[in-house]
Amino acid sequence: MYVQGIDVSHWQNNRATPQMMNFTKAYNQGARFVFIKVSERSSIDRDFNYHWQASKSAGLLRGGYHFLRWDLSGLVQARIFCDALKDDPGELPPVADFEAPAQGDRYPSNSLLEQFLIEVENRLGKRPIIYTSPGYWNEHGRDRITRRIDPKWSYYTLWIAHWFRTYQEGVTKPMEIEPWKSAGKTWTFWQYTSTGDGLAYGAESKGIDLNWFNGTMAQLRAFAGTGTAPSPTPTPDPSPAKPSAAQITDLKNRISSAIDGWTKTL
Repeated sequence: MYVQGIDVSHWQNNRATPQMMNFTKAYNQGARFVFIKVSERSSIDRDFNYHWQASKSAGLLRGGYHFLRWDLSGLVQARIFCDALKDDPGELPPVADFEAPAQGDRYPSNSLLEQFLIEVENRLGKRPIIYTSPGYWNEHGRDRITRRIDPKWSYYTLWIAHWFRTYQEGVTKPMEIEPWKSAGKTWTFWQYTSTGDGLAYGAESKGIDLNWFNGTMAQLRAFAGTGTAPSPTPTPDPSPAKPSAAQITDLKNRISSAIDGWTKTL
């Protein structure tokens, strides 16, 4: 069971028109949560304040995300992000959007990501979420020297961005990535497309990012309150089907015939 949600930034609004993102439309279309861009580098998203208040009024569970850049300290970026959320941190945990490409010879060390995550948790009191894609994480989630992926990252909730050219609801699944896979954990949020119907979900943009929460609505509400992702539900081994009365009778007859045949040979 999945719960649908969206994520938005100023790109969902057209500055040339007076209207803004209509979150009531998103709710009526089936969305129950939204991740909203708060900041990038040292700047606040120009539509953050409107998005933050309007989505709350529409009844959506809200989480804020920061687009991490490599040319500014993770601590500084975390403080800018947290200052914007200190009076109303939202219902869902804060998010580190970890997808920025390298610039020039600046190596995207994930130590900046760790700085950001630790500072955000200290300031907002919620364990943050890491947003990333399998390909990006495989490159930049690794230690720069050892090229290994440290188990420490599994402490954080995973929001994975994995899009498919052909997607079948309930059939298509995102890639399981390390170290969450080895830790017996899986994704909690999955951004499964960037080409949702923007107009249907209340955006002015043609497309909109669509996401799944890996659980029920009750689990999503619990997650919003605790920040602890639901544990994957193990699939029990199927029990062997009980034989029917006819099958039991047939089996008895076969055994009886075999015994008679064996007796005649003695």
